Amino acid sequence: MRVKRIIQKMDNKKIAVAAATLFVLSMLPIWYLARYARPSGDDYGYSYLTHAAWLDTHSLTAVFRAGVQTVKHYYNTWNGDWFTTFLFSLMPEVFVPWSFWIVPLVMTGVLIAATSRFLYEVCVKIFGMERADFVIFDSIVLFASFQYIPSTAIGMYWYVGAVHYIIPHAAALLALVAAWRFFKEGGIKWMILACLCCFMVGGGSYFSSLIILMLYTVLIVFAERRQKRTVWLLLPLMICMVGFIIQCKSPGNVVRGGSRFGFHADAVVTTILQSLWQGVVLIGVWIKEKTFVFLLLFLIVVFGWEALLRSKSSFRYPLPILFVVIMYGCYSSQLAPEIYSAVDVSLGPKTMQYLTFLLAAAVSVFYVEGWLIHKLRDRGAKFWIKPEKWRMWILFPAILLCLIVTALNLHWIGASVDRRACEYVISGQAEDFKEQIASQMEILLDDSVREACLVPINDEQGPLMHMPVTADENAFTNWAVKCFYRKDKVVMITE
Repeated sequence: MRVKRIIQKMDNKKIAVAAATLFVLSMLPIWYLARYARPSGDDYGYSYLTHAAWLDTHSLTAVFRAGVQTVKHYYNTWNGDWFTTFLFSLMPEVFVPWSFWIVPLVMTGVLIAATSRFLYEVCVKIFGMERADFVIFDSIVLFASFQYIPSTAIGMYWYVGAVHYIIPHAAALLALVAAWRFFKEGGIKWMILACLCCFMVGGGSYFSSLIILMLYTVLIVFAERRQKRTVWLLLPLMICMVGFIIQCKSPGNVVRGGSRFGFHADAVVTTILQSLWQGVVLIGVWIKEKTFVFLLLFLIVVFGWEALLRSKSSFRYPLPILFVVIMYGCYSSQLAPEIYSAVDVSLGPKTMQYLTFLLAAAVSVFYVEGWLIHKLRDRGAKFWIKPEKWRMWILFPAILLCLIVTALNLHWIGASVDRRACEYVISGQAEDFKEQIASQMEILLDDSVREACLVPINDEQGPLMHMPVTADENAFTNWAVKCFYRKDKVVMITE
């Protein structure tokens, strides 16, 4: 009886507060490490023209013109993502030295906000869950997103990497929310938001563009009862696709991807098939490498069932198998650009694949559970559709089991970003890195020094991202730093 009273007192509102608190606490080491983050390599290379414009004029108009010039240059010589390239040119230290600490805060904030808004729409607005349940699921997904992200550089600490992948990903999630809200209730504000987000996605990312193409098409095809609104959804879809085509037609793609880069019909079919198969393989790799993430997904399963039992939504969860197939298609589509291009890539694609998988898996779980609950209610299966029974005999035993399994496998927690961040700070390597960067910046910010000879920095960067200047003054990073700080020469001292 005592156990039963404890379970009754531990309602989902209290669990939601605990889950949200744990998530915020888990972000503190990540945010603390922001004070050590520094720009490097591409961050300087994409923004030296705008930095020069700001130093010479202190005019935002001149800076924007320089940003457009940067887009034109790289569109013809390296990459076609015209919208994110423009954002690349607005790196914070273009305007204020030592302001790079804001980048991890902004990028994590953008991902948190977009993921939360998307899950709120799915959990509360569509599936009719209580807000406390949404907070639990949101906290779990966000915890997994940040703590086991394939690349902390892409997700947080590298300006160009985060802008290239995280910003379009966030815009795509908001575009999906806007499309659904417009489909359900109309409203010019939702159409404007959808168009703006699709504009950003189309000019920023192959990965997120594929998500928009697939899910907007699905919504348009299956939304027969609101044909007028459905037709209007073609507008943001076309905006995204035009931006996507402009990306694909960039002359710089050939420079970066090789002479064979371009559209090949035979490669499309092969890419689709390989993406579908490699998606399964990648999940298998994650089960081994990120086992704790799948334990968290198991918690989403058991909490999701209870949340949907209490749902008052009239949503009927049609065609569950097709829905799961579509979700898997969205996830596996994130492997397509990497497979199609057949060139060496950073951990950016892996990051997009992982983040998309988490959301697709969570939404698929809710959808299938909702469909099963409706079927069980129709058949009068009382035990499985009574929230109090599920809570007492399934939910809390499952939570206890997860705690025990985690305690027996603490190395799962040891693989988290928090541990890496804490070890990097406690070891003194972060402070050492900061001091060495400070000695470099003293030289680089000194206009009287024309030839900057910099001291080496330690190679231990923890979760951070830094491309050091080298002993070769003709190396890309040396050139980028030289242009940004207007030096005649930048080189690393080897002795």
